[in-house]
Amino acid sequence: MAEKRCPNCGNPVPQGSKFCNHCGCVLTAEIVCPNCKSTIPADSAFCPACRTAITPGTAQAAATQQEGKKSKGVLKYFVCAAIAAFIGLVVVRTLFFTGHPDEPTAADVEVTDIDAGRYNDVFNNALIKNNLKNDGDKIAYACPVKNVTTGEVDKLIGVTYLSDASHSFYKIFTLTLNGQEWDIKLNNQKYVDGYNLIFDPKSLRAEEIPAVVDIQGKRYMFFAYACVPSNEESGKITTVYFDIDAQKEIRQVDFYGTLMRDMDGQMILKCNSVPVGTGILDNELIKRARSIGMLHVPTEEELAREKAEQERLEAEKAEQEAELAAQQAADEQRFESGEEVKVEAQQVDKNTPLFRAEDFSKKIKGGGYTVFMLKNGKVFAFSKSTNSTFEVHFGGGSAIDIGFEDSGAGIVNIRTSSGKVQYNLGSKTMRKVE
Repeated sequence: MAEKRCPNCGNPVPQGSKFCNHCGCVLTAEIVCPNCKSTIPADSAFCPACRTAITPGTAQAAATQQEGKKSKGVLKYFVCAAIAAFIGLVVVRTLFFTGHPDEPTAADVEVTDIDAGRYNDVFNNALIKNNLKNDGDKIAYACPVKNVTTGEVDKLIGVTYLSDASHSFYKIFTLTLNGQEWDIKLNNQKYVDGYNLIFDPKSLRAEEIPAVVDIQGKRYMFFAYACVPSNEESGKITTVYFDIDAQKEIRQVDFYGTLMRDMDGQMILKCNSVPVGTGILDNELIKRARSIGMLHVPTEEELAREKAEQERLEAEKAEQEAELAAQQAADEQRFESGEEVKVEAQQVDKNTPLFRAEDFSKKIKGGGYTVFMLKNGKVFAFSKSTNSTFEVHFGGGSAIDIGFEDSGAGIVNIRTSSGKVQYNLGSKTMRKVE
């Protein structure tokens, strides 16, 4: 079967398609049968419903009649659209001039999820067609922009990004409608090395991203993204205003702090201070970031509670350390007098290699334990019953020799430069012998 191609863009289309899946061009014209009034393909020789012969004259007449109906429908559509556009313009103008003069105003761009997907497809196809998708970057946004005169979308601002802690960047493109085609231009590429980038509005607290914003008569695209250092919670959120008409990145403000999840599971930034803007755009970026809940700036009360909690924890830690020091001092006195004292054995992760065979100078076995004396003077014991290893704490300096006092009971003699210590591997207690 011969491959079917679109007469408008020339791309291949599936058999049976009524519209081109690349440019939307109508592929199959239809007419009305002059006898039975059935809708049939325009190139029919006979009506498939009543077998009436369709001559070029009757086909042309039927097509003209059909086009007349369509023209009336289109005219009706444009009249309705013009009325709706006029009402929308009045509403927007009223809201703009009666709103607070310091607040940014969103342009009248309402895009459904279906439209957003279509604009992403347009953006993606333009990238591929112009060989602009070779870096492995992904599409972040395809923001539609309406013509201020016609109210129709004739421009897209697209953002792609690559998220890699060692080499991250984003690119801004402008797509302009030229007849049935979209001309694409790379406006800016910015490297953000050292961070993983998050553009997804579903992950980032950014319901109003991207947005077309009007500030003092100029249109900007507002977008934002999170910068997350590898294996760290602290990071930043960057907010950007892109000048739509001048087609260049115009301003950005960075907010630093701790990235965390809110109750909805979306990522927000907890920052103790907000940067001070140096101009109108900076201040608008700061207000917009705060108004959509992207930032959490603690109040004076919250900061006071956090400070009090931190002081409480520090005082509790100091008290515990003082109690431990006092206990150690008492144990040292009892130890020096020959009493048996309890020793907190330092447990070692069994999955972490402690030493190699050539690292220890002596090894003894007995009572379900294997005891190692290392060349650096440390002593470790392995328990067969618990399948765990722990460091033996005996005090008095580095070990110079080890041996069992009672292998069945797991009592080890440890010789040091200052004397001999007996260590009970089972009870984790020790006493000074010499």
